[in-house]
Amino acid sequence: MKAEQNIQRPVQASFVQAPENLEGGLDLGQFFAALRRKMLLILGVTAAVTGAAALKAITDTPIYNGRLEVLVQFTTAEAEVISSVPGTLNSEQPTTAKPQPVSEDLLRILSSPKLIVPVFQKVKAQYPELCENPTPALESPTPAASTPSPAASPQAAPASANTSIDSTSNDGCYKAVVRNLKVSVVGDDSNIIQVTYQGASAEEVQTFLQYISEAYLKYSLDSRQININRAIKFVDTKLPDLRTRVNNLQAELLQLRVSNNLIDPESRGRQLAGQVEQFSQQQIEAQIELEQTQALYADLRSQLAQSTEAAASSALSENPRYQAVLNKLLELDAEISKTSSIFLNTTPDMQVLLEQRQKLVDLLAREGTQAQKEVLQKLQALELRQRSLQATLNNLNSGVRDLSGISREYTDIQRELEIATETLNQFISKQQALQIEAAQREVPWEILTPPTEPQPIASSLSQNLILGAILGLLLGIGIALAFDRLTEVIYTPEELKRLVKMPILGTIPYNESLARSGQRSNLLGVFGRGNSAIETAPRLTPLLESDSFSEAFRTLYTNTRLLNSDEPVRSLVISSTGPAEGKSTVAAYLAQAAAAMDQRVLLVDTDLRFPQLHNYLNLSNDYGLVNVISEDLPLTDVLQKSPVEPNLYILTAGSIPPDPTRSLSSQKMQRLMEQAQKQFDLIIYDSPPLLGFADAYLVAAQTNGVILVTELGKLKRSLLEQMLEQLRISSTPVLGIVVQKA
Repeated sequence: MKAEQNIQRPVQASFVQAPENLEGGLDLGQFFAALRRKMLLILGVTAAVTGAAALKAITDTPIYNGRLEVLVQFTTAEAEVISSVPGTLNSEQPTTAKPQPVSEDLLRILSSPKLIVPVFQKVKAQYPELCENPTPALESPTPAASTPSPAASPQAAPASANTSIDSTSNDGCYKAVVRNLKVSVVGDDSNIIQVTYQGASAEEVQTFLQYISEAYLKYSLDSRQININRAIKFVDTKLPDLRTRVNNLQAELLQLRVSNNLIDPESRGRQLAGQVEQFSQQQIEAQIELEQTQALYADLRSQLAQSTEAAASSALSENPRYQAVLNKLLELDAEISKTSSIFLNTTPDMQVLLEQRQKLVDLLAREGTQAQKEVLQKLQALELRQRSLQATLNNLNSGVRDLSGISREYTDIQRELEIATETLNQFISKQQALQIEAAQREVPWEILTPPTEPQPIASSLSQNLILGAILGLLLGIGIALAFDRLTEVIYTPEELKRLVKMPILGTIPYNESLARSGQRSNLLGVFGRGNSAIETAPRLTPLLESDSFSEAFRTLYTNTRLLNSDEPVRSLVISSTGPAEGKSTVAAYLAQAAAAMDQRVLLVDTDLRFPQLHNYLNLSNDYGLVNVISEDLPLTDVLQKSPVEPNLYILTAGSIPPDPTRSLSSQKMQRLMEQAQKQFDLIIYDSPPLLGFADAYLVAAQTNGVILVTELGKLKRSLLEQMLEQLRISSTPVLGIVVQKA
C-alpha cells in the first residue's frame, strides 16, 4: 500500500486553449474517406444524371458533320529571300527544312468574312432554307476576324464589294453558319489545316465544304503571286546598297593591311606567342636560379656570422681553398689536443701550435669572406638577367596587345565582307529565280482530304453517356461532400486531434464480440459474479487474451502512467461529451489493465444521476459512494473486490441522491477522495458526460485530470467545440483523449 499526502497534477496535464482558426488546405485523406462513406449517394446521383443525358441523346434531332484537310505550303517567296540571306533571323532555317507550322493569323484569315462571305452567298442561293433549322454551334479555336488585314487580302477589293461583305457579315444567318464552321490545325507544329462544318442536311454540308476548298485554293494562288511581286521589288531595291557595301569593306581591309605593315594578323600572332613562351620559360628558370642563389647567400652569411670553423654551407663545401684550410685546421686541432695532454699551454711547443692555429683561423675567415663575395657577384648577375628578361617580355606583351586590337578589327572587317559578298550573290541568284517563278501559275496549296461524306453526330449516345457520367460523378461528389460537411460528425483520429490539440493516449479498436453480445455480458466476464464467474473468467475476459483489443488498454494505461515519471498519475476522471460513448467500458477495462500491472486500483462510479457501472459489472448497488458520504459508512464496508483481479476494488454509486451536485461538492466527498488516495495507487472515477452536468468538473478538480472518451462516427463537431469551451472556462486539466473506433 502506497500513501500520498497531497493530490498533485502531473505537469503533462493540459488545459484547453482558446479555439484556433481551423480553416486550411484540402486534406486528401479526409476527402477520400468522405467519398467512401457517401459512395451510395454518389452512385445514385451519377446514375440519375447519366440517365438524363441518355434520354436527351435519344430525343435530339440529328445533325450532319463533314470535314476536309488542306496542306498549306506556308513558305512564301519573300520569306525564301529573307531566309536565304546570311545574318538574318530566318537564315538558321533554310527552305529545305521542315515547313513552318500554321500560325494563328492564318487561321483568322481563313475564318474571316473576306473568304467566308462569298462562300455563304453561293450556298445561300443554292439552299434558301439554310438557316431555318439551326444546329448546335462548333467551338472554334480562333475567333473569326471581322475584316482581314491588308496583308491578308490577296487583291485590293472594290469599295462596293467591301460594303457587301460588311453587310452580309452582320446578317444573323451568316453568323449562325460561321458558328458551325471550325478551322483548326491537325496536331502540334503541323502545316495541315482541317475544316469542319455542321449542317441540317448532308447535301448542304457537302456543298459548303466544296466551295470552301475552292476559295482556299484561290486564296493561296493569289497570295503567292502578290508575294512574288513584292519579293522582286524587294530584291531590286536592295542590290545597289549591297554592291556599295562590298566595295567599302574591301577598301577598309586594304587600308588596314597597309597602315600596319602586315598581311595576316594570325601568323604574326603565332610568331609573337612563340617568342613570349620562349622568354617566359627563360624567366622562370632565371627566377628559380635567383631564388636558390639568394637562399645560398643568406645561409652563407648566417653561418659565417656565427663561427667560421663550424660553417657548413654548400658554397663553402664546394670551395676547394676553404676546404684545404679547414682540413689543415682540423689536423692542427688534433695535434694540439694530443700535445696538450703532455705539455702545458705556456710551454714553447704549445705556444707555437696555438699561433699556427690562429693563423689558420684567420685564413679560413678570409676564404669564407671571398666565397661570400663570389656568391654575391653571381646573385647580382642573376638579378640583372631577370630585369632584362622582364623588359623583353613587357615589350612582347605590348606587341601582343596591340596586335589583338588590330586582329579583332581585321576579323570584323573580313567577316562583314564575307557576309556582304555572300548576301550579294544570294540576291543576284534570287532575282533571276523570282523572275522565272513569277511566270508560273501552279496552286501552292493542296487538298489532302476532299470533303468527306457527312455523318449524323447529334444522336451520339456514347458521347452523351460519357459526358453525363462525368457530370453526374462531379455533382454526386459535390453533394456528398456538402452533406458530409453538414452532418459535423468526426470520423478519423487525425481530424479529432486537429480539433482538440491534445494528445491521443490510446485508440480502442472495434471489438466484434463486444458489439455482438452487448457491453454488459462482456463486462461480466471482466469482473465475474460469484465462483461461477471466476471459473469462466479466463475464457470470457478479453484482457486475458493476446489481441489488439486487450493491448489497446494496456497501452492506454502505460501512456497514462508515463505522462510524468516524477509525479505519476494517482487519480483521474473518465468522461465523455455525451452518453453512450463507451466511457464506462473504458473505465472498467483501464482499471483491470492497471490492476494486472501490480497496481492497487479503485474504480469509483460517480455517475449519481444514471449509475450503470454496477449493472455492467453485475454488482450490488445497495451501498456505495452516496452511502459513504451521507451515512458516514466506512469506505472498507462498501468496497467490492473483483474476483478476477485481486488488486482491483469497485465502489458503486449507491442510492441515487436528490442532489448529486451537492454530494460531489461536499467536504465529505473531498475527505473520501483524500482517504482513498492514501490507500490506492490509482483511482479511476467514472463520471457523467461533460455536457449538461457539472459533476465531472467537480470531481476532476480533486484529481490529476480528465481522460475524454470519444467514439468516432458519432461525435459531432459542434458538441465537441461546446465541451472544449466549457473545459477552457473551468480550467479543468485534461490528460488526453481515448478514441473508440465504431
